[in-house]
Order: sequence, then C-alpha cells, then structure tokens
Amino acid sequence: MAEFVEDLQAMLDTASALISQDEVDQAWLILNRLENEYPDAADVPALMADAAMAVGDFEYALELYDHAIELDPEWSDAYSARAECLAEMGQLPEAVNDVDKALRLDSANPQAHWVRAVLAELGGKDRVAEDAYRTAAQIDPDGYHVPIRATRRTFDQAVKKAIGLLPPAFKARMTDVDVYVKDLPGPDERPESGLGPLIMGAYDGFTMTERQPSDPWSQMPPRICLYQKNIERVCRTRADLVREIEITLLHEVGHYFGLEDEDLQRIDLG
Repeated sequence: MAEFVEDLQAMLDTASALISQDEVDQAWLILNRLENEYPDAADVPALMADAAMAVGDFEYALELYDHAIELDPEWSDAYSARAECLAEMGQLPEAVNDVDKALRLDSANPQAHWVRAVLAELGGKDRVAEDAYRTAAQIDPDGYHVPIRATRRTFDQAVKKAIGLLPPAFKARMTDVDVYVKDLPGPDERPESGLGPLIMGAYDGFTMTERQPSDPWSQMPPRICLYQKNIERVCRTRADLVREIEITLLHEVGHYFGLEDEDLQRIDLG
C-alpha cells in the first residue's frame, strides 16, 4: 500500500510542477489517469481544480473542489482553495465561510490567511488585510508575500513608464485610449461586465474593427481602467509592479485591437 501512495504522490508532484510551468495540457494527462486509478483520493480532484483555475475555468474548478471536499470534509487546504475560487467568481460570502472552515481545521494554513486578506481588502478592511497578508507570508514566505504598496502618484508614474515600454505598434494606438486608475472594481461594475472582483484591468469601448465614421457613438474614446490594489497584490517589488501594469495594459489594448481572450492567451497576453 505504501508503494501505491508514494507513486500517487510522485505523480501529483509532477502534475503540480507542470501546472506551475503553464504546461496544463500535460498535467491533465497525468491527472486523468490518476482520477481513474485513485477515485477516492481527494488530492486528485483538488489538483485538477488547480489546473482549471490556471486556465480561468472557475466554474469547473468549483465543481472539482466540491468533489475534493466530499471525499475529505476535514481537509483545510481544500476549503481554502475553494475559497480562492469563490473569490475569483465574486461569491464573497461563500468564500468567507470557506476561509473560516479552513482556519478552524488548520490555523496555520497560509492560503486561508491569504484569501482572508483578499476578502478583507475587498471589504475595505485594509488593516485586517495587511495583518493577514503578513501572516500568510510568515507561514510560507516562498508561496506568499506582503503586496507592495504605492501612492496613487507613484502608481500613475509606473503606468506612464509601462506605456513607454509597450511595443511601438501598441504604443502608437495608446494616444486614442483614456487610461485611468481605481483601487478596486465596484460591485455595480461587475454584474454588467461579468468580470470578477479580482480583475487587474478592464476595457470599455468599441474595438478598432467596430468603429464606424457614420456612428458617432463608436467614435467615443475607449477607456482602460487599471485596478491598483489587484495589481499590487501580485507584486513583490516595484519592478514587478511596472511589469504587471505593462502586461495588463497589453491585454486591454489587445481588446481594443479586437482580440478575444483566446487570441491573447495564444500570444501570451492572457
């Protein structure tokens, strides 16, 4: 029996490494095999859910996390992972419940503290959020960090620097685009757009291919909004901040060019 368990763990480790390297298709090959061979192992659907999260399929990830919890209802990590998925989907009260369950089962679960910080930040409880971010980073400094913080003036300067670093073909089009910054997307914005509360940027306007000289509405300047706290959250350093702003701008300007999310993924701007 021990040999089978070791074999399972080795394959899970391999699949996890592939997911972290964005080799999700290769990870699925391993995970599909494990699903058949170890139908009662909660680790398998949990890692499959991680793979679904990696490609932005939150609905499927939620189903898989649900299954992992059915198999092991006392596993703290499964609740914290599902909480992160729920947060991405904007189901915040449900995410809070899962974080509470995760911490009751294991008070040293770093992911639970991290998601607690995210939820507190979305709720405007910045001091609670910073404390929880620090706790997550203290427990697992390799996996979690305290987000870098910048004043709005410093962030705006980073935005200007990022625009200057854009490829010439993109930068030339930025003269037609209004770029502005908000802390977080408001609840009134999300239902209409279908976007979750953790998005880093949003594009509002007609694409280049949709703009028609005969239609004055289509000639209104397009707008890109960058959400400062969501961008800061994934950054450890000022250099990270500039790079993440650049990536987000590229993604949103890509929408201006008429590129769909699949196109952006293909050219590594997803």
